[in-house]
Amino acid sequence: MAELLRVIVNPGDLIHDTQRVVERCRRAAVSIDDDDVSVDLAKAVRILPAELRGAPTPVLGAMRAATLFRIETQSSMPSADRLIFMAAEHVLRSGGAGPPLEALRPEALLSRMNASWIITPSIALTQGRFRAWSPGTAQGFHDLLDGISGDLDRTLGAMPILRRWREDARATASGKHGKSRLRDLVELVMHEPILTSKHLRQMLGVSERASLYLMQEAESAGILTLITPRKSYRVWAQPQMAQLLRMRAQRSGVTPGIGSQGYKPRTEPEHPTSDAQIRANLDRGKPGEAFSEQAEEALSELDAAMKKADAVLAKYRRGDPSE
Repeated sequence: MAELLRVIVNPGDLIHDTQRVVERCRRAAVSIDDDDVSVDLAKAVRILPAELRGAPTPVLGAMRAATLFRIETQSSMPSADRLIFMAAEHVLRSGGAGPPLEALRPEALLSRMNASWIITPSIALTQGRFRAWSPGTAQGFHDLLDGISGDLDRTLGAMPILRRWREDARATASGKHGKSRLRDLVELVMHEPILTSKHLRQMLGVSERASLYLMQEAESAGILTLITPRKSYRVWAQPQMAQLLRMRAQRSGVTPGIGSQGYKPRTEPEHPTSDAQIRANLDRGKPGEAFSEQAEEALSELDAAMKKADAVLAKYRRGDPSE
């Protein structure tokens, strides 16, 4: 799972460092077969750079790269196909690889995106209805474009809401006293919509107590939403991002610990939290487990869920889902 996050956050340079990027995508992929399929990716590594350099647009180049990779892997790694798609779009839009991320821990990967892609095929194919991933066919190409169009329409439709949030958040922060770091937090959230108090401490250079105070102050003002309402491993998100996570979780049939309070522009909280109350809450709070331990635990749970999904897919491939 950590390798998958690294590829998504920073796919690398598929044109100039093709072999390394292809291998990263292969390692991060989930195979639909019972055993790993032995495939020779030398041809894909050889032809992908030229195909990408001649691409008329990033999306068409990404589609071509994913289709070629799918052919070479005998359709055995659809998740790798989609990572190749994202890596191709990333390099065609950015023209570079970005900083290396192999040494970073999972919590650091989630703090900032270094990728330039704007399309996630998996999301595009599941908006409204399920569409099969089949980039090598005319119907599959049409379905992907249809899903991308719908996903981008929804994203553009959210822009006025995000602008309103930005205006209200900046207005709230500007009304604080001169020493308040709330203004810095608001600017940080615009670039990093998912935050932890630990990362806030590192970015703003404040103490643990000050970071927790800022987070709770931002939550009280509607600038952030707590998406893991627990004593340890607490994560906050920009309200629209929190709503997206909540909607995706509901569609997948799981019930994560995501706070239910959304963001309402230019409205005061029903029960405002005073500075004294926030400080009192911090005084009563008990330190939780180390963030890294919580992250590893969460990733282990995800890995276990992926193994269960692999088992279900294997049953269907054998033609007997009732086993």
